[in-house]
Amino acid sequence: MGSGAETNTDRIEKLEIALGYADRSIEVLSDEVAKLNKAMDLMTRRIERLESRLVEINDKVGETPPVVPPPHSAGPDVPRDPL
Repeated sequence: MGSGAETNTDRIEKLEIALGYADRSIEVLSDEVAKLNKAMDLMTRRIERLESRLVEINDKVGETPPVVPPPHSAGPDVPRDPL
């Protein structure tokens, strides 16, 4: 073999180094996915609470309030003079 030839030991060492970097990258990416999943769960729960509140508000807005004539608009059957 010439002086520029790569030995099997050198090749294995390079592969082990590359595998170490790949393992570290996978670990970092896995941690990031876990963080994103946790954040997404939190946001999902918040959105569900907001949806629930909006339904409650819509239900309240949809209710028709009782019709009560204002005091100054007494009809013919209601005495205008309380005495």
